[in-house]
Amino acid sequence: MARTPKTTTAPAEAPKFNETALATLNAAPVQLAAAHEAMDEVLAAGIDLGRLEALDFVLTVSTTAILSIYENVKKSKAWRHLRNPKNADGQQFESLEQFCTVKLGKSYARLRELASNSRALGQEAFEQAERLGLHQRDYNAIKALPAPDQELVRRAVEEATTREQVLDVLHELAVRTAQEKAALQEELQDANDQVESLAEDKRGLINEKEALRKQARRLAQATPDEVATHHRAGVEKLALEVAGIVNGPLREGLENLRDHAETSGIAQDAWMAGQLQQLASALRSIAGRLGVDLVDSERPAWMEDMTAPAGGTPLAN
Repeated sequence: MARTPKTTTAPAEAPKFNETALATLNAAPVQLAAAHEAMDEVLAAGIDLGRLEALDFVLTVSTTAILSIYENVKKSKAWRHLRNPKNADGQQFESLEQFCTVKLGKSYARLRELASNSRALGQEAFEQAERLGLHQRDYNAIKALPAPDQELVRRAVEEATTREQVLDVLHELAVRTAQEKAALQEELQDANDQVESLAEDKRGLINEKEALRKQARRLAQATPDEVATHHRAGVEKLALEVAGIVNGPLREGLENLRDHAETSGIAQDAWMAGQLQQLASALRSIAGRLGVDLVDSERPAWMEDMTAPAGGTPLAN
């Protein structure tokens, strides 16, 4: 019987390691540790923030409680009967300032500021303002505003979540108040200028009145000739002023009207004659009241020139 030949089977290959999986497996503990560390940091930060918020709340409550104690002790003057623990001999507090520093942990000046801040905003708004972190300069700016604007800031504090939101409202109101103040200042300056002008006029009248009194005293002691000379000087001065107007602006205006009449062909002689006649009538009226004959009297040179232009041609017949 023939034998079946034996066949040899090749041995199986050794299993290969998955290098990527091995690397991931080796890195897993490190990543897990890092994740735990990050979670711990987040948790610690959250705890710290919670502590900070709690401390902030406690600080706000503490400030409110201290203010209440300050107001009560100040009103009742009970500090006078309390022993100062800083004194070895057991003496009582010597002043409210000393009591505030030792017992309340704040200076008397600072407590007065806080009390003023609380009154300006009201208790609830003040507590919210303290939580938002308003500074003393912010409170000072609020108290510098008019009462209606302070009410707007109070509402803004109650609704705000950050100090910056309050500062935006405060800045806007401060700008508006400054503009209104500048306008009022300008009006006040105008009023002061008017008062000064009136005062200057009054001083001028007083000086003029005093000058007239002195003049009256001099005339009372003067001779008849001196009195006549004084009155003539006054009349001559006024006559020269009238002559300046007649031979200046009045003549110039009439000449301009005449030139216009020549170019436009619109006669103006009658109208100009009427104006000059008014002047002549006024002079004749004065002469009549004085009993002076203008025909026989020597007429001043300015009256001779009144009805004639520079060229010698009459302005009107």
